[in-house]
Amino acid sequence: METDLVASSKGKLVNFRMKELKDVLTKLGLPKQGKKQDLVDRIFHQLSDEGVARIIDDTYRKMQISEAADLAIMGQSGLDICNVKVEMEAEDSLNLGGKIFCPCGTSLPSESKIQCVDPRCLVQQHISCVIIPEKPMEEIRLLPPLFFCETCRIKRADPFWITVAHLVSPMKLVASNIPTDGTNPLQKAEAAFHLTKAHSDLLQNTEYDVQAWCILLNDKVSFRMQWPLHAELQVNGLLVRTVNRPGTQLLGSNGRDDGALITLYIGEGVNQISLSGCDARNFCFGVRLVKRRTVAQVLSLVPKETAGEVFEDALTRVRRCFGGVATGNEDGDSDLEIIADSIIVNLRCPMSGSRIRVAGRFKPCVHTGCFDLETFVELNQRTRKASYSFILLFLSMFRIFKLIKVGKVSGCCSGNVPYA
Repeated sequence: METDLVASSKGKLVNFRMKELKDVLTKLGLPKQGKKQDLVDRIFHQLSDEGVARIIDDTYRKMQISEAADLAIMGQSGLDICNVKVEMEAEDSLNLGGKIFCPCGTSLPSESKIQCVDPRCLVQQHISCVIIPEKPMEEIRLLPPLFFCETCRIKRADPFWITVAHLVSPMKLVASNIPTDGTNPLQKAEAAFHLTKAHSDLLQNTEYDVQAWCILLNDKVSFRMQWPLHAELQVNGLLVRTVNRPGTQLLGSNGRDDGALITLYIGEGVNQISLSGCDARNFCFGVRLVKRRTVAQVLSLVPKETAGEVFEDALTRVRRCFGGVATGNEDGDSDLEIIADSIIVNLRCPMSGSRIRVAGRFKPCVHTGCFDLETFVELNQRTRKASYSFILLFLSMFRIFKLIKVGKVSGCCSGNVPYA
């Protein structure tokens, strides 16, 4: 029977990149050649030895430290490139670095806790409140390598909104009773919040709004909003629509919900708000004062070319895709290797059909495909549809970079490379 250490090592191996897999194989004195799955299988066969499990555990901890450091650098660069000046009340009021700030509403330090990795936040929360297993009554064996609290998740959920202040702090929806017939329980959250004179004056500007938001605590897509089934939002006794999809329809992995704008339903002074839904999943709810970003301001958040992939790494990656000799960065996380005499590089944007002016792609992508950056942002700002590309924008806004030298990179590859 396998030990807990060996069992947890299997879960950690799934999260390893090629670099970590090769590091483990080097320490074990085993061959490092092959596709990613071959490397994983090679390590799996050695897991009966607890010494191997300890090597995996040590490598996993080093990977977490490295990713947290990258996140801190990325967060700082995000501050430097954002030229939009807003009130920082939300940052000040919730900057409780190291303190317990849990959506359950209690600050008891007795339970096991997990800390938000955002260097400007660092709040601690109860593991039992925010880490929800996929199956009820299932034991939590493995904590996520990167954990964001609800405040940091909602801040990253939509690049077109800036959080100015949190009027209602994140709070969990609570079920009053659990039905015995297997139907979904009724969950509810109620709160009163005070709209100050200063906030009321800001709302006279059309750039500002008050937004009610809701997220699923154990959502596999961390940075998006999601309302519960049969959601019913009431503000000062008035019903506010939350979603356009049917109340019984679950949100797909490529979809997203928008926040509900409630500016027209509130006034200066004390306001009442409540959210209920018939859903067995765990949700968190809040209200924030937001400022709208323009397309130009969202584009300014995209790191410049100098912060993206260096030319030598891009050349190595493209050569690997086109079947040329790959040199330098051999720790890539891809099995993609195509041998061909000629490759067609399409310089038409897949969304607009027009020729790409500023080519963009997501940094983790290993293929050569790209899209027109401005078209991508404008389309998602205008349509606001629950599209896969918009989810990618949420997840990787600070990981997109401009790939200006498409022609230069492709032209250095071996073989005939015509342009579409």
